[in-house]
Amino acid sequence: MAITIHQQPTAPNMVNNDLLFVLSSNQITQAQYQYVADIYESGSATLIQRIKQQPNPSGKGVFNVGNILTSNMESDNVWKTQGYATSSECNKNFIVKFGEEFASSPSSSAYLYDGITTLTTGSPAKVGSEFYTITDGLVDYPDAINFNFASGSYYTANSASQYITFDFQHALTTAPETQSIKEGDYLTLSLYNGNMMTPASDIVAQDVYYCQIQWFNSSDANIQNDELHNVLANGGAPRNALGELWSAVAGLQTAGSRLIHFGAGVQNLDNIGIVAPSGWAYYTITFYGQGDDGQENNDGVWASFRFNKTEGDCAYNGVRFAWKNEFGVWDYYTFALAESANNNIERISYEQAFVPYNTTSNSATYNKARRGATQIVNKVNRVKTANSDWLTQSEADWLRELFFSTNVYIQDGDDFLPCVINDATLNEKTNPRTQKVFQYSINFELANNKRNRR
Repeated sequence: MAITIHQQPTAPNMVNNDLLFVLSSNQITQAQYQYVADIYESGSATLIQRIKQQPNPSGKGVFNVGNILTSNMESDNVWKTQGYATSSECNKNFIVKFGEEFASSPSSSAYLYDGITTLTTGSPAKVGSEFYTITDGLVDYPDAINFNFASGSYYTANSASQYITFDFQHALTTAPETQSIKEGDYLTLSLYNGNMMTPASDIVAQDVYYCQIQWFNSSDANIQNDELHNVLANGGAPRNALGELWSAVAGLQTAGSRLIHFGAGVQNLDNIGIVAPSGWAYYTITFYGQGDDGQENNDGVWASFRFNKTEGDCAYNGVRFAWKNEFGVWDYYTFALAESANNNIERISYEQAFVPYNTTSNSATYNKARRGATQIVNKVNRVKTANSDWLTQSEADWLRELFFSTNVYIQDGDDFLPCVINDATLNEKTNPRTQKVFQYSINFELANNKRNRR
C-alpha cells in the first residue's frame, strides 16, 4: 500500500480550527519524494488548491487544511428567515485527496502517483472520507484538549424515525436558554440537521423534523400553539413532504441541508403568518424528531428556548445587535438602555498661496478674498454608544463573543446594517449578598458612515 491516512478531522467540524491529516507512505525513500494533497468542494471539479510537502524527519506528512478552506466560506445572512433556511455559504462539504510525487533518481523528472495501492500515475486519489462537513466557525481554540471540534455537544446521530426519548440542547449557540425579545425583533436559531457519515446513513441522524411554538400569558396559561415542519415548502430540507421517513430522504442530503436556520423572532414568525396572540407574555420554541409512523416524536427534543416579552427600558428603543458567533451562525442581543452618539469631523485642507501663480493675464493682481487655508473634505465619523441592562454572569460571558466577532450588524427597523465594534467597558456591581451582576457599554460605528462633504 502506498499512502496510509492515520489521522483526519471528524465531521462536522469548524473551518478556522486546525483540520489535520497525518499520512505515511512506503515510498518515502524514493528520490525527490513529496506528499501531495488536492482540495475540492464536494460536487465540484474545480481544484481549490494543491499542496506539496516533503516528509518530516519521521517520514510523516502533516497537512492542515483549515487555513485554506477559510477563504471558501462566507456567512449565511439569514436574519429575516421565514420558517426554515438551508445553508448556502456557511456550511460546505469538502473532499481532500492524497497522492505522492517522486522520481527514479535525483536528476530525473518527478511523476505524480495516485497514492492508492499501485504506482499508477495521475491525480491524487487516496481519501479518508468521501467528504468532510465543515462550518465557518472557530471553537475550542486555543484551550482545546484536542484539535477536533467537540461536535458531540451540538450533534448526535440518533436512531432516526423512532419513538425514542432524548432531550438535547443542540442549537449552535452558547446563548442563555431564556432570553428577552420585543415585538418587531428578528432572531434565528441554527442547528445541524441530518447525517454527516460517509456514505450517508438512512438509519441514524440528527433529524430535526419540526418546530413547535407555544405562546403563554403572564399566568403561564398556554393560549396558542403553532408548528412548522422542516420540509421543502417551509424552506427546509431534505424532506419534500410531511410524513416521509428518514430512510426515504437520507440520499437527498446536501451540505446546505446539513445546517438549517429557523426564524424564531417575533417578526420572523409574523412574516410567515404566525401572529403573536393578544396578551402573550412569553413563548417557547422546541425542535423535535420524528416517530416511526412519520408523525412528530414529542419525546425527542433537539433544542428548546424560551423568549420573554419585553417592552424596553425607560421607553428606550435600545440597539439590537446580530453577530456571527463562534459556530459561524448568528446570535442576537438588545442593549436596552439609552443610546448616544458623537460626531467627530475630520477636516482635510490645504494652504493656498496668496500670490496667484496660476494667473492667466500679464499681471498678478492683489485679491484679499483669495483664501489661505482651503478645506477639500469634511469627513464625519459618527461613533455611537450602547448600554446594556444589568447582566448575569452567563449573559456577560456569552456577550464577549460579540466583541470578538468580525461580522456584526445592527437591526434598524426591517434592515440590518453592518457595524464595527470599537471598544467595550465592563461595569461590575456587587450587592450585599455578594451576588455579582454586570453591565456593558460599547462604542460602535456603522461600517458605512456618513458620506464625505467635498
